[in-house]
This record gives sequence, C-alpha cells and structure tokens, in this order.
Amino acid sequence: MSKQMLNQSPSRHLAQGVGLLTLTGLIAKVLSAMYRIPLQNMVGNAGFYVYQQVYPLYGIGVVLALSGWPMLIAKVVSEQSSQRQAQIAAARLHRILVVISLILFSSIYFGAPTLACWMGGDLQLIPVIQMVAWMFLFMPILATTRGYSQGLLNMKPTAISQIVEQLVRVLIIVGVAWWANTQKWTIYQTGQGTMAGAPLAALVASLVLWPTFRQFGMIQVRTDERDAWPQLRWTVLVKRLWYEGGLLVLVTALLVLFQLMDSFSVKGLLVHSGFLATQAESWKGIYDRGQPLVQLGMVLATSLGTVLLPNLRQFFVQQKKQAFQLDFQRSFRLSLFLILLTTVGMIAVMPYLNQTLFGSRQGTVILDVYVLSMIPATLMTVGVTVLQSLDQTRYLCWKLMLGIGCKWLLNQALMPSMGLVGASCSTVLSLSLVWFLVWWQLPQMLRQSTPFAPRWLLKSICFTGLMGIIVALALFLLGKQLPNTRLMSSVLLFLGVILGGAISAFLTIYGKLLTVDEWQLLPYGERLIQRFKIR
Repeated sequence: MSKQMLNQSPSRHLAQGVGLLTLTGLIAKVLSAMYRIPLQNMVGNAGFYVYQQVYPLYGIGVVLALSGWPMLIAKVVSEQSSQRQAQIAAARLHRILVVISLILFSSIYFGAPTLACWMGGDLQLIPVIQMVAWMFLFMPILATTRGYSQGLLNMKPTAISQIVEQLVRVLIIVGVAWWANTQKWTIYQTGQGTMAGAPLAALVASLVLWPTFRQFGMIQVRTDERDAWPQLRWTVLVKRLWYEGGLLVLVTALLVLFQLMDSFSVKGLLVHSGFLATQAESWKGIYDRGQPLVQLGMVLATSLGTVLLPNLRQFFVQQKKQAFQLDFQRSFRLSLFLILLTTVGMIAVMPYLNQTLFGSRQGTVILDVYVLSMIPATLMTVGVTVLQSLDQTRYLCWKLMLGIGCKWLLNQALMPSMGLVGASCSTVLSLSLVWFLVWWQLPQMLRQSTPFAPRWLLKSICFTGLMGIIVALALFLLGKQLPNTRLMSSVLLFLGVILGGAISAFLTIYGKLLTVDEWQLLPYGERLIQRFKIR
C-alpha cells in the first residue's frame, strides 16, 4: 500500500468502487427479497411468521458485518499514513469487535427466553433465536476484513464475500424449507433450520475473506509501537466505534429496527384484541409479506437516486456550491419520482401481486398502506447520506431513535382500533417523522433550492395517480370476467405491469417530468433520449 494512497481523503476511499459495490448490493438485495416468496409458499403464513419474528436479529447482524462498522473501519484505515499503521488499526479494531461480538452472542443466546417473551410470549421461538446468535461470532472477521480492504480501495473482497454469503444462505433456507415440507417438520423446527443458514453463510464468507484477514489479523504489535500513534490508542478507537460507528449502524439498520418493534408488539397486541394465538401468528405472517415488497420496491429508487451522492463530498470540500446543489436536486428528484411510480404502481396491482406471490389476497389493504412507507424511507435515506457528506450528523442519532420509539408507541395506539392497518400506518407515520426531522436538518441553501418545486411535484403526483387509476380500473374490469385463481392473477399482474410501464413512460416523456441529465441515469437512458428526441 503506497503512502500516496493512504494520504488521500477518507471520503475518496469510501467513494471508490461504488459501481462494483452498488451492483453486488443490488444483487444481494434482490436475492434477500426474492427468497422469501418461495419460503412463504412452502411454510405458509404461520411458518413465515416464525421466520420473520426472528429475522430482525439477523438483519442487525448483517448491518454490523456488512455496512455499519465496515464503513467506519474503512475510514480509519484510509486515514493512516503507512501500511503498518493501517494493519495495526484494523487489528485493534478487530479485537475490540471480538469482545463486542461475544457480548452480543451471549446476550442473544442466553437471553433468548426473555426475547421470546417480548415477542408475544412464544417460548417455542427460543431455539430459533439461539440459532441466529451464532452468526454474531463471525461478525468481527467479516466487518474488519471488509473495512480494511475497502480502506485500501480494494472492493473485491467485500463484493465477492457478500454475494457468496447471500447465495449460501438463500440455498440453505430454500433447501431446508423444501426438506421440512417433505418430512413434515413443525414450523418451529423449520424456522430453526432456515435460520441455520445465517451462521453457515457467515462461516463460508469468513473463509472467502481469510486471505485478506491474514494481512493484518495475525500481526504482533511491538513494544515501541504500542503508544507510538495517538490516533490508534484503544480508547480512541473504542470511542470512534461507539459514536461514529454507532450512527452508521443506526442509519443502515433503521428499517430492520422498525421490524424488530413489530416483532415485539404486533402478535401481543393482536392477541390482546381478541385473536387466538394461532390466528395472530398467521396474520402476522400476512403482515410480514410487506417487507420483501418494500425491499424490492426501494432497490431501483435508492440505488439510482444515491449513485450521484459520492460526488457530494468532493463538491463540498471544494466549495462548489452550484455543483453541490445540482447533484442534490438530481438525486432527490430522481429518487422521489421513481419511488412515487413504484409505490402507486404496486398499489394498483396489489391484489394480483399478493395472490401471485403469496397464494391469496388476504391482507391486501394492509399491504397497500405498508408499501406507502417506501416514499419516506427512500427520501430519508438520501437525506441522511447528504448530511453525512456534509459532516452534519449532530443529533441525527437521537432523531433516528425518536423514530424507532414513535413506531413502538404508534403500534400501541393504533392497533387496538385499526388492527394490522394500524401497524402499517405506524410504520408510514414514524418514517415520515424521521424524514421531516432529517429534512429540516439539511442546510438552508438546499431546502431553499428544494427539488419539491410545487409545479413539478403536482405534475408528478397527478401523472403517477392517473397511471395508478387507469391500471387498477382496467385490471378490476378485466378481472370480473376471469376466474379468481392464482394463474389468472399472474396474467393480470403481467398485463398490469406492461400497461403501467407504457403509461408511465408516455406521461414521463411527454409531460417532461425528467431532465435530459436525469434520463441519462436510467437504464438505457441514452437510447430513450435518442429514440424519443428528449430535450
């Protein structure tokens, strides 16, 4: 590692390889969302409930090992002026994370009875929770190795290990679910087996990363090096992990933590409202259908909307205010427009999407409300990234925690009268609160040059609403002439997607909702510009 490389700005390190990491991140997100569809079909609503109750614990582990702490470790490594310092920094951070992982493992494994009680008092979840705990033992090697390689501008270890880990986990989950069906396992035995995919996949990813880990993980710090560099003292690194790393973890894990609040409250509130325990579990499984839908729906909007954001830090440092504002506007406009289209389109075809993917139309209204959360979640993600590029993250952690607390309180307030629609509303309202707080934390110059120009915003809402109404009405009228089967729902869903795409393209092009620069960011954007002579 050259000194020149190490002396580059930390933000430049984090910006390198965005294309590779974005691509692998997209593949991983799609895999993570898609496998839940065959899983739900094989294990049913109750089996899906068992998996989704414990899934947030796994999701937190993924954030710690893949995005939260690795980003901080990459920053710390990139700040060092020599290879030796970078190795010592990574080695010490690894040892700190070993202690943290042991605490997390012990808390989850031995605290599984308590967690099961919080999750609606379902003590049969204990072995499922304990299975997830094992993956936290692999978190230190995954997080530090990924962070160390990213700090050296080498994104391949992270990309390869991420794809391998996700593939192994998905294959294990689907394979176990299929085997459980043939062997007539209980839903809790199936849940324990599917959750075994988490530690096994983490083990395989650790083996993939082992050659990189050996570059720093086995070094011995000489006596004269122990206090040679103040920035590498144990207390300094612990504080940075807690404050800087904690914020990154909270930001990337926010949606997972919302799901955890649902795991702690939804089943219990349903039972308190008069549902039998088995009914509550089944309906919680139906409610959880919304999570993969939201995950899939946000992929395109967040990835395309944030692809410009690595440039923001450079513009900020160079004090290029005009370029910064332009990049910000393009990011927000594109993200907002894409997520509006996705949300309205998904709601328009929801009855047929629900039946096609999950085998029934149960909970369609619940899912309609739930997918509305994609709008504030996407805008919040972009807003938080802007604040990070400006180093204006003060009090952001408390605002995110306020959103999590609001989610739990609104569940308690809304579910007794509104049921699972209330749980969906609480997610939308809590994310909207966080988005509002993030928006007002943005610099005034950005809020004044707002991408929410009233005329453009009104046109976008009207055009996307018109598309949704036409698609929903056409499918409703056509559906009345066809039998209500899963096959026919699949046909109607396909027709709805084609019709919605055609209407959206027509309205977007001739309504001039996107600029030429924004069209260029879309897949095949150049071809569309030339084909339709967009100006």
